Amino acid sequence: MLRLAFLLFLIPLLLPAQKHGFYARNDMSHEEPRYSFGTKKQRSASIDFGDINNDGLIDAVVANGRHWPETNYIFYNYGKGFTAMTPIGQISATSYAAELVDLDNDGDLDILEINDNAPHKIYLNDGSANFKFHSTVAKISNARNVALDDIDNNGSIDFIITNRGQKNIICYNNGDLQFDCIKLDTRKNSTIDIAIKDLNNDHLPDLVLANRDNIPNEIFINKGNRTFEKKLDFGTGTFETRSVAIADMNNDGYLDIITGNINGANIIYLGSKNFTFKKTIAYGANDTDTYSIALADFNKDGLIDIVTGNYLMPNIVFLNIDGSHFEEIHLADAPSRTYDIVVTDINSDGWADIAEANSDGFNLYYLNVFNEEQ
Repeated sequence: MLRLAFLLFLIPLLLPAQKHGFYARNDMSHEEPRYSFGTKKQRSASIDFGDINNDGLIDAVVANGRHWPETNYIFYNYGKGFTAMTPIGQISATSYAAELVDLDNDGDLDILEINDNAPHKIYLNDGSANFKFHSTVAKISNARNVALDDIDNNGSIDFIITNRGQKNIICYNNGDLQFDCIKLDTRKNSTIDIAIKDLNNDHLPDLVLANRDNIPNEIFINKGNRTFEKKLDFGTGTFETRSVAIADMNNDGYLDIITGNINGANIIYLGSKNFTFKKTIAYGANDTDTYSIALADFNKDGLIDIVTGNYLMPNIVFLNIDGSHFEEIHLADAPSRTYDIVVTDINSDGWADIAEANSDGFNLYYLNVFNEEQ
């Protein structure tokens, strides 16, 4: 049986080692001291990674609170783990996202904080990993997420704020920390996630929206000049999609859309030359209650794999076997309360690792040691 091994590191929380393809390995005993980002449980909603202090190591930012004010934190990578948490700002926030992005084009990573029914904030990096509040941006909203890209191809990173029960907002970065924030569409929506990718090969990033509240998922095509045209709906809306990603899962040359749902099986919508996304593949059980998904080729076999962050269910890696079949591996036996799951190379070994932002639990990360099994 094909196995994918991951090494789990946490901060002083002792738990028994897992006996799955993803495991906490310890050469000294049958139990592994596992480590988390920080030593206390919080209502974490997202986690993001980047080299904040330019030391060549990937650091982490965790957004906490959601509807209840909490402090957001930075965790610096010192090569063998992460340091104690450093707070962002001086007041608590109702954050759903805190993203690392160079908003002022000075070569270092700033922080964009997206809050529920509270001002969204920009913290600028002074070049020495010190963050100072710069400004608020966009209007207060029922924010649930943010997506980042240079949407208008002007060389500066823009962002889209997704709102539940309200219109989604695109904020175009003019390059001088001035943002033009406009509505994506004329109708209210309940978008939880957005994937950004050039779907039609015109060199303009398009949008795929993951919607809740019985609203079908949507595709918007970028027409240039800061305008979008709604192309089509997909899915029934009853699946209550919380997460979406885009990749060529079966290596046929067409981009597919991968969704994580909380009311039914997770679905892959297969791309084709006619751009309909009507052919589908279900992956996983019907009741995994998936809040977040991420993609990577974990075992470097040339096929994109999926990891799902689930609520009250174990998180699961789906190893892509042939583009339509998957081997399922649980990251742990215990259920999770994962709001965000992210793939990045935490230890700079060239293999994709996994990190979880968990609500009322410890935020965990798993190091990929699949190369040691080859």
